[in-house]
Amino acid sequence: MYSIGIYPRKSVYRDNSDSVSVQVQLCKDYAGIVFKDKDIEFHIYDKDEGFSGKNTNRPSFREMMEDVESGKLDAVMVYKLDRISRNVQEFSAMYEVFQQHNVSFISVKESFDTGTPMGRTVMYILAAFAQLERENTSERVADNMKALGSSGKWTGGKLPAGMTSVRRKIGDKEHSYLAVDEHTIGNVKLLYRLMCDGYTITKVERYCRDHGIRTQSGKFFSTSQIYNIISNPVYCQNSMEAYYYFKDLGCALPDPSAFDGSRGLIGYGRTKTAAVSQKRQKASSWSISVGIHDYVIPAAEWIAAQQMLNTHKMYRAAKHKCGLLKGTLRCKCGSRMDIRTYQKGGITFSYYYCAKMARQGKEACDSGYVRASVLDDAFLGQLEEIRINPDRFSLSETKEAMTADAPSIRKQIRELERQISNLTTALTGAMETAAASYIIQQINSIDENKRKLESDLRKAEVEKRNEETAEETKTRILNDIEWLLQNMDNLEYSVKNEVIRKTVKTCVFDGDVLRIIF
Repeated sequence: MYSIGIYPRKSVYRDNSDSVSVQVQLCKDYAGIVFKDKDIEFHIYDKDEGFSGKNTNRPSFREMMEDVESGKLDAVMVYKLDRISRNVQEFSAMYEVFQQHNVSFISVKESFDTGTPMGRTVMYILAAFAQLERENTSERVADNMKALGSSGKWTGGKLPAGMTSVRRKIGDKEHSYLAVDEHTIGNVKLLYRLMCDGYTITKVERYCRDHGIRTQSGKFFSTSQIYNIISNPVYCQNSMEAYYYFKDLGCALPDPSAFDGSRGLIGYGRTKTAAVSQKRQKASSWSISVGIHDYVIPAAEWIAAQQMLNTHKMYRAAKHKCGLLKGTLRCKCGSRMDIRTYQKGGITFSYYYCAKMARQGKEACDSGYVRASVLDDAFLGQLEEIRINPDRFSLSETKEAMTADAPSIRKQIRELERQISNLTTALTGAMETAAASYIIQQINSIDENKRKLESDLRKAEVEKRNEETAEETKTRILNDIEWLLQNMDNLEYSVKNEVIRKTVKTCVFDGDVLRIIF
């Protein structure tokens, strides 16, 4: 049974538009011609009379989309395209759902069917316009946010620690601005004072935990939260000292006359939303504006805190060359395991320990300390086993075998394309005959098979590439292991550590067993 959903809607703006019942009948008549060789059942979604087509917030429309997603429909049919949507972006999103569930879309009046090559071509054009509309909208929003930011307005998002937002009327409009929250700003001032006293971020985190200092949400401060607070210009005084500091960084700045030392600053463009997280941008892409809020930290103190951040970020070579797994080893709790070394009686002792345990105490992780030589020896022993028995080595992410043969699928696709070409030629000479409908049905059927084969081909090609990549990776890792073990006694510590970092994804120690993940 071929299931067709019919979506009729009478315009909310026009009384002379086709009635719902007429639209339903015209769709049924058209379906009877196009799908005369199928047993058809109709589902009518006709409760949206009077609803506007400007958006998709319509009861019957939502019901129809739920049936599409649940697999109840094979096709959706409308009398005219504007009955279902008048917004190209929403229509493109709707059609994407149709594609995901193999549902064709048919418009009687416009005479296009996405089950045919021509119909899909129309959809590709619509999708391109939708993409253009999305990009233009994004640019307009960005420009608007930039204009608001340049005037010191708060453009929204998560409020900085110790700050709140207020509404103020400027001219005929109300806008949001930042204001200092006197009840919570004390913790921010404390963090800056600790940094300027020479504390590292990890020591600041430990200080806050030891003294019960928490965020506004009641949790302990993390190192990333402390870093974001210390580096945020919102707390900095708008003095000329700050102006020249940000100018040297390459930031976009207002006129120097705005830096009179009476207000705080606001930094825009400091982060950019990536696929799954916020990515910090270079200072040269920031825009600095003067807000209406009082400053929290004098400019000289704020700049000093930035210099402390940069000092702590500088690379320092390890004093003791020990711990092969440094930078690779993880604790059972998921935290990084660092190495601690000391000398006693002329003998050097090195231990791996959980960084989370060191910062937050035994309540957070009870892993304790482990002799570095114990885990290093266990690691090298496992590498030796892999070298002796390479067939037993496997990557952590195994790939499934290919489900189809790509050359064979390509051959089938070429044959179907040849058949479609022949039928299209035949259709040209039979447009006014009874055979035209039969030829169109044949083209549609072959084209549907071709689309399925194209999908299979894409999967086969991806799986083939994955299989080749996995094999190449495995060979490289085995070669690295062989080279490392052969040259272990002659290599510098830094070279050994670098090779291990390149070869191994991570090592996890659960308190008893060391597990290597490639």
